[in-house]
Amino acid sequence: MKQVCDFNICTGCATCVDRCPQQCITMQVKNGLGHLYPVIDQDSCIDCGACQKVCPALHEIKKEYPKKAYAGWDKNKEEYESSTSGGAASAFSCHIIREGGVVYGCAMLPGLKVKHVRIDREDGIYKLKGSKYVQSDMRECYQSLKEDLKEGKKVLFIGTPCQVAGVKSFLRKDEIQNLYAVDLICHGVPSLAFLQKHIKKVTGGKMPDEVYFRKGDDYLFLLLRGKEELYKNSLFDERYKDIYYNAFFDGFSYRESCYQCKYAASKRVSDVTIGDFWGLKGDLPLSHPNGCSVVLPLTDKGAELINAIASEFYLFERPVEEAILGNDQLRNPKSKDWRIKLFHYLYPFLGISLSYRICQMDKIGRRFARILLKGE
Repeated sequence: MKQVCDFNICTGCATCVDRCPQQCITMQVKNGLGHLYPVIDQDSCIDCGACQKVCPALHEIKKEYPKKAYAGWDKNKEEYESSTSGGAASAFSCHIIREGGVVYGCAMLPGLKVKHVRIDREDGIYKLKGSKYVQSDMRECYQSLKEDLKEGKKVLFIGTPCQVAGVKSFLRKDEIQNLYAVDLICHGVPSLAFLQKHIKKVTGGKMPDEVYFRKGDDYLFLLLRGKEELYKNSLFDERYKDIYYNAFFDGFSYRESCYQCKYAASKRVSDVTIGDFWGLKGDLPLSHPNGCSVVLPLTDKGAELINAIASEFYLFERPVEEAILGNDQLRNPKSKDWRIKLFHYLYPFLGISLSYRICQMDKIGRRFARILLKGE
């Protein structure tokens, strides 16, 4: 077999890597933005077709429209302030672990590695906190998750919709009884190589211990090494300064499949969808200065999961349409306009900074003109 699926629709979920009985598939960089794609060793491949059978890009996964919509956040002040949005993912994680289950989610590991890890203790949940605007590595996750389910454990999986689709494709229908799938409203994913290259540039090669993309409601790109602040940029205070963050925010650095994502729709592939509650209309009974989660139950299991945290989580029912209208990715994927196409063409030759500035030259110019006129 020459290729698992067309690279234009490959989400990089790596289900094919974990399923291949010959272990002849590796994830390799195959585009200028550093995204990984499955490459088959032709000498070892036996044409069994196992990789294509589990590829979610080649098969449809059942989707459900939200049963309800909630705005909410964690009642525990410490948990709330240390989470992005309202802390729904952490609340779900705590519940599952207290039930004797395990959680799989995205963690930033030493050496600037971003991958899905297994957590089986409450004191490990902190590893999964915080937004990570980069694609995580799912390799070796599927088989471990499958073994936990075989042992009868409750398993909470938190990831992007395409990663949830990967998990569901990898498992048989009789294996998902104890699986609770939570998808994050995803706008698209830059590659880890893209992030690593940018960090080395802005820090002069210094390696940060911690990387932050959010602090409450602030889109803050912060790099720390111990107590030393290596780099800091607030997107809204200093728009167009940090090129990595702006390229992500404007949709320039996503993988090709993100621009035609079949999961960016009101019908979802998981049990619960969570994210920021953009477009919230009217006041809630309580203030939420550090952000507010949108929580969308899609299945009975999703509703069960939400009910389980109701005593520890402020939940205010809202119209489903309000949640959908407030978030583009609940309606359609990011469009690949002429600016993005030009950036993808220029980047391999000119690098991220110059390519981005050329594509956004008019917008950057207008912003600085306004700043000068206001005397800021």
